[in-house]
Amino acid sequence: MRCNIIAMLALVSFSMAWTFPQKVGIYAMIQKLAQFKTGSMEEQIVYGKLSMFLGDWRNSAKLSSNMASSQYRDALFALLSNVNTVRSDAINDTSGVDNLEYLVGRIRQSYANSLHQFFGQ
Repeated sequence: MRCNIIAMLALVSFSMAWTFPQKVGIYAMIQKLAQFKTGSMEEQIVYGKLSMFLGDWRNSAKLSSNMASSQYRDALFALLSNVNTVRSDAINDTSGVDNLEYLVGRIRQSYANSLHQFFGQ
């Protein structure tokens, strides 16, 4: 699975044409993300890979920072923006939109968790 995701990273740039390999890559990451709890280190890793998959290398590095930091929340917000861009490109593909709706909800949940950690310190 890891090799497949890395191979997908090499093929994809940020300009999403919503091809079959891109759908498979995002679906694989969503399936991986669904296995982990919100706020876990594994979730951070998947978000970093997803950010790289979408071509946002700069924010990918920020997603490995402390979850309670504003830098992490800024990177989550950028990831959410990128996913929304992809979602608007996939509007005619209902299965793709459903997967991306889950992803948007999960990123929002992670953002809220980050705020909770920040105020809980």
